[in-house]
Amino acid sequence: MSTIEQRHNTLLAVVWMMAALACFCLLAIASRELTANLATLEILFWRSVLGFVLVCSLLVRLGGMASVRMQPRIMGWHLLRNTAHFSGQCAWLVAIAALPLAEVFALEFTTPLWAALLAALFMGESLTRGRWLSLVLGLVGVLIILRPGAAVIDPASLIMLAGAFGFGINVIATRRLTQLLRENSHSFLVILFYMTAMQGIFSLAPIVGQLRLPASTDWLWLAVAAATALTAHYCLSRALSLADSAVVMPMDYLRLPLIMLLAWWLYGETVSIFLLIGATMIIGGNAAGLYLETRRLKARHGDSAVGKS
Repeated sequence: MSTIEQRHNTLLAVVWMMAALACFCLLAIASRELTANLATLEILFWRSVLGFVLVCSLLVRLGGMASVRMQPRIMGWHLLRNTAHFSGQCAWLVAIAALPLAEVFALEFTTPLWAALLAALFMGESLTRGRWLSLVLGLVGVLIILRPGAAVIDPASLIMLAGAFGFGINVIATRRLTQLLRENSHSFLVILFYMTAMQGIFSLAPIVGQLRLPASTDWLWLAVAAATALTAHYCLSRALSLADSAVVMPMDYLRLPLIMLLAWWLYGETVSIFLLIGATMIIGGNAAGLYLETRRLKARHGDSAVGKS
């Protein structure tokens, strides 16, 4: 690839990533608005229904409905992914309603740390120096935000941490699913198809007798939440397809200052110095770990190239 093509792809990746950031922030705002009138499971059910319709529409348009046929050998991974993601979403919505949006996003950024730990424990991946650095700095950041012993810990903060752990399991399961579906040209939509279908069932089962139709004003926010949830992950995937994760993923941390500004403007939320310091530690740990991991992989590939020459 020429230097001009690489620069063009990097610029496109930045554009896709900025679109993803906008969608993630809109999703948080729509979810906050919905928690005023709807229960957590109701939000997840109606959002899943709208998301399922959107995904099916795309699959029909692309001629990919046949690709969602049930494959017993990977259904266990779909079930694991969606159980973990559903649990994380429940925790996230509880936290969205109870905590400052900036704190929710900061604690959510511990997801890569949990994913690295889980990959080491259950998938045999090594905990490299970069991953250890991420884990240690992330843990310190969490302790600074929560300040156990110096302040009363809000239970919603612990719920969000549990949700981030669920998102970490989701990352591992998604990575495995993309490997198993690598020959499927609609693999991303297949994953979303089972996500919206399964999570719709998960959220409906406990409330089937009490389910209410949302008010007319809530349908707009539900549509925004469903569309932005799917679009954000699509934009992120497109960005990663155009540029290395070392270029793309650090931009994801812009979500925190963006949501801080939006939460201040819309809800008058302020940010404590402990949240700023803790979030900086978590983000710094993630960024440093990604940098060291990228250097390690480049060095290994360089050694392989030398060995073959």
